[in-house]
Amino acid sequence: MTAAAAGAQAHALRAAAAFIENARLTGLSVTADDDGTLIIRVPGHAGAPAARTAAVAALAAAIGAPAPHRTVFRSTAWIASAGTIAGHPARVTTTINDKEEQTA
Repeated sequence: MTAAAAGAQAHALRAAAAFIENARLTGLSVTADDDGTLIIRVPGHAGAPAARTAAVAALAAAIGAPAPHRTVFRSTAWIASAGTIAGHPARVTTTINDKEEQTA
């Protein structure tokens, strides 16, 4: 990784940390690609499918993104939206498998 890529990644992670701290959310998974693109994932242990979907919607609204969309492939649905955090492209997402939805 180049110094510029490391700088972009570090800046994106600091911006994401500040965003999450201000949003007062816990238990999220945050990654930053070397170009500074952020992915914020609401993991399965964060609650039931409806609660995770609501968390993605709240995060999407907070980053100025459109309402989340649902994409289904086989037994998994992805709930996601994309916006920006401090100028960095950011995607918020969660996954829901069909077994979870059957028990909900």
